[in-house]
Amino acid sequence: MRLVALFRYRVALHFVFYILSTFFTILSIPAIIPLLEMLFNEKLQVAEKPVRIGDLSDLVATGKYHFSSWINGMERPEALLWICGGLALIFLFKNLFRYLAIYTMIPVRVGISAYLRQRLFDKWLLLPMAYFSDERKGDLISRMTTDVQEIEYSILSTLEALVKEPLLIVGSLTIMIYTSPQLTLFVAMLMLFTSVVIGGISRSLRKQSGEAQQRMGSLISIQEESLSGLRVIKAFTAEHYVRERFHLVLDAYRRLLIRLHRRRDLSSPLSEFLGVTVVCCLMWYGGKLVFDGQLSGSVFLGFLYAFFNVIEPSKALSSAYFNIQKGLAAVDRINEVLDTEANIADAPGAARIDQFEREIRFEHVSFRYPGQQVDALSNIDLVIKKGTTLALVGASGSGKSSLVDLIARFYDVSSGRICIDGTDIRSLNLANLRSLIGMVSQEAILFNDTVYDNVCFGRRGYAEEQVWKSLRTAHADQFVAELGEGLKASIGDRGMKLSGGQRQRLTIARALLRDPQILILDEATSALDSHSERQIQEAMTEVLRGRTAILIAHRLSTIRHADEIAVLREGRIVERGTHDSLLAAGGDYSRFVSLQSFSSLE
Repeated sequence: MRLVALFRYRVALHFVFYILSTFFTILSIPAIIPLLEMLFNEKLQVAEKPVRIGDLSDLVATGKYHFSSWINGMERPEALLWICGGLALIFLFKNLFRYLAIYTMIPVRVGISAYLRQRLFDKWLLLPMAYFSDERKGDLISRMTTDVQEIEYSILSTLEALVKEPLLIVGSLTIMIYTSPQLTLFVAMLMLFTSVVIGGISRSLRKQSGEAQQRMGSLISIQEESLSGLRVIKAFTAEHYVRERFHLVLDAYRRLLIRLHRRRDLSSPLSEFLGVTVVCCLMWYGGKLVFDGQLSGSVFLGFLYAFFNVIEPSKALSSAYFNIQKGLAAVDRINEVLDTEANIADAPGAARIDQFEREIRFEHVSFRYPGQQVDALSNIDLVIKKGTTLALVGASGSGKSSLVDLIARFYDVSSGRICIDGTDIRSLNLANLRSLIGMVSQEAILFNDTVYDNVCFGRRGYAEEQVWKSLRTAHADQFVAELGEGLKASIGDRGMKLSGGQRQRLTIARALLRDPQILILDEATSALDSHSERQIQEAMTEVLRGRTAILIAHRLSTIRHADEIAVLREGRIVERGTHDSLLAAGGDYSRFVSLQSFSSLE
């Protein structure tokens, strides 16, 4: 309902048009009785004209008196023409206002769907990295696509039924009560029985719908993973394994969907059968009243017409109830994302830092990934002076990437603190903090866009010469020039038109273009051959001069000239020093260098 409030003026107009449409629908019920009386060769009853109009019944009697007097004063063909023309006019206005109600509702349905997708996407960008390590990308995509679509079709499309049908039912029941209270009471008892039967079917629908949407998320996840890893699937001839895995999830989803649709689609035929049963009982009972002279035939047929105007809205409300139960499961899944707390965010009154002046300091820092039992980092004390290069060395899983991720606040420390120039980074403006940092990760992450937009990613206004300068520094200018369209060339999905080394050079150029005060290179040259790596190392010697840099690398050539080297083992710093001092110590670093030298000989 909060979403509907965003479009309250259109929704209000929608309600007004549906009220008018319903008014003319209800008006058609008493308007058809004169037509039936004429067809049955009955003379319209002339009611006594009330002496005064004291209540609604007096007003109705007065109207009936004037209408009867006017019709009875005409020839029958002429009166029939007037009655048919009036009925046609009533149905014209009924359908005109119905279309206007639908017309005003379409922007609301589309607008709410777009708003939900926008909210979900904005939330994704705000959520911490830890959230995405627990969730499957395909399931998140499913929530933005199929779940939002389910809300539009199941809830928003039935909103009109929640407005129009109750009004129509109330109006029709009012006329039925006015026509024959005895017959209306009989119908009400039958309708109560049918509503109990139909309502019993829908109890498990919402739960099954939620399960179906979760399975759809799993299907999309498998599709996304398979497309991303198609090269690996083919290389390991794992097509059969992946196919069976997909078919298993698809078959479970298919069987669940069959049960779900069977249960949902049962409402319409069951409602129709029960409705016909009620009509048969009504015709039997009403026929008895006609035979006994308690009701005229034309009035009874008018009552039946009013009753049918209750049956159809009742069926529509029944279907709406089923659809809403299905849609509410999608609402729950979307709210799971929207209600997730973004625990890495700006603190109240977060300070800005536009210049890195002195040092980055780790003070007794420990960190554990959510849901894990062991610390990824334990009691880290480390100082990185401005203008120096720190190299992090250690086996895979020793905590190197975790350490640099904490500086950019992709995660927050579990204990201790990280300070820049004496200020805890948790009290700094997050966007401002990250603007100081340039990062190149081991995985070259690029987007389906031009070379220019990938290098300038996140910022606009760079001159082409600035972009070419960063490309030259990263030794990427030559292959970009050979692409034909140069900076305007599209690099394909995830940069698939480029080789692994070319993709990595573009990410290095992207980091250098921002001229960051703190540069983090996480295995940045791992995808390059020795010749390309040597060229980039030479070029970056100038780039790193006077700049604070943190390098994660396994290659000796990348780390030996660092101002300080920190060796990590199982989340702890076990050695620190320069290349020469650590070699002399004969510890972990010395063994690492020995392995590197042996590998280079091979």
